[in-house]
Amino acid sequence: MQSSNRDAGSPYTEVALPSKRKWKLGATVLSLLSIAGGYGVNAYLNPPTTTSTVTSGTGSKLPPDKTVTSDAIPYQYGTIQLAVTRKAGKLSAIDIGQSGATAGREQAFPYLVKDAIKAQGTNFANLGGATFTSDAFKAALDSAITKLG
Repeated sequence: MQSSNRDAGSPYTEVALPSKRKWKLGATVLSLLSIAGGYGVNAYLNPPTTTSTVTSGTGSKLPPDKTVTSDAIPYQYGTIQLAVTRKAGKLSAIDIGQSGATAGREQAFPYLVKDAIKAQGTNFANLGGATFTSDAFKAALDSAITKLG
């Protein structure tokens, strides 16, 4: 009598499996479908928005180029009046018009002009030792920016 490892009354039978499985292809397909599904869900939940910026050219919404003169701002060391030019929607030049300051305070004007153009307005720090001149310059610049519209 021959001995067998199988139970004679077992309803299960042995099935031979292929020695090499093609699991790499299945894993790749599953990964790609997961990534594509993630992109699809993201696109659905976060629809793309369109924005357009018009900077120049025909139909631009930039304000026209313009030069205005500020009000004359008197202060304890003199008077400041500025000519401010806007080109392409930005402050491009600030000229010290009929301005004067005593005791060498007019030396602050070139620095204030540079800082104002860099800041595109009055949001810059006062110069040390020229607080009154800086404040009067900023008031004149505000006056001109208001006139620019």
